[in-house]
Amino acid sequence: ILKTELEASQRQLEGKEEALKILQSMAIFGKATSHTQVMLQKTMEQKRSLEKEINALQWEIEFDQNRFKNIEESWTQKYDRLNCENAVLKETLNVKTEEIKMLKSENALLNRQYLEALAMLEIKQQMAAQEHKCRDKCGFTEVSGLELAVLRACLCHGPGGSPCACAKMAASARKMLLKLKQELGLLQKSKEEAYIMADAFRIAFEQQLMRKNDQALRLTQMDKMCKKATKWINWKHLKEDGLPSQGSKKTLGQKLLGMLPSENSSKKTEDQDNPQEVFKMLTELLNDKEEALAHQRKVSYMLARALEEKDTTSNDNKEKNLVKDNFPLKNAWGKASEFPVLHDPVFSSVHILSSAGCLCSIQHPHRDQHCTRTLKRSCSLPSNIMF
Repeated sequence: ILKTELEASQRQLEGKEEALKILQSMAIFGKATSHTQVMLQKTMEQKRSLEKEINALQWEIEFDQNRFKNIEESWTQKYDRLNCENAVLKETLNVKTEEIKMLKSENALLNRQYLEALAMLEIKQQMAAQEHKCRDKCGFTEVSGLELAVLRACLCHGPGGSPCACAKMAASARKMLLKLKQELGLLQKSKEEAYIMADAFRIAFEQQLMRKNDQALRLTQMDKMCKKATKWINWKHLKEDGLPSQGSKKTLGQKLLGMLPSENSSKKTEDQDNPQEVFKMLTELLNDKEEALAHQRKVSYMLARALEEKDTTSNDNKEKNLVKDNFPLKNAWGKASEFPVLHDPVFSSVHILSSAGCLCSIQHPHRDQHCTRTLKRSCSLPSNIMF
């Protein structure tokens, strides 16, 4: 019996030792697993941070690629535009070279005609013409066909066969007259444009005033309707309760909304307790009115300035015409009793007497009264613009 008990106890001891070993191994495994779990968490956090960095780098790479693509497209567009501009410049250069060639050919033709005309003159006249051309290349020799015609009409000759002073004065007066006619045409065109602009601004102002009048009418109608509604409500409350109604007391938003035109009553009931919306509507109306007044003042100032400039330019042109018309008469007035005077019955002429006793008539044809239009001031201009 003791032997069997000893064997049983030995077996129990061996089982306990094995259990102890198993527990020790399990404890060691638990420590190892906790350490591995900590390391795993650290590695996961590093993995997440690395993924974030990789995503950021990928986004930067994509952004740089898109930016480089845009830059490349812009440079290609610039290159294409420069190529187009270069082609246009080449075409203009070719046109200019062709024009220069034509002008050179015309210049050669004119020089040949000049030499032929010079060969038809006498020797003294040829000598005088060449001397005059060499002496003053940029002066009187550069004349137009009209000036040459005026000089050809003169019958007197100056010293050495050169044109006389009266012929030069006639040519310069005719040239100035043509220049003044051109300026007058430009002034008439600008005047018409100013009237057209004034009409356009007037139409815009009338439309804006019509809108303001409509708004004012709607305001008055809404005010009347609100007064009638308040009276009816007060009467109803007095009739039902016999006490003064407190509903007649309106808030600030309700009072201001009663003054404004509103197309939708539902919107009015929604915004009647919001004074900010009401003040916003009022400020918009005031800004529209101030803008219209500013435009009106600006246009009136522009029109006044334009009309003042037109008046000054027209007065200057009239004075220049009077001076040019009266200047040749001063030289001939003192010697009118010494030399005879010629008169052309067809044209109105200005008589000039030279120092040598010659007379030249500058012919001014009668002006056709139907060739130019007379501009009338538009009756549709605003009434408050003072001219």
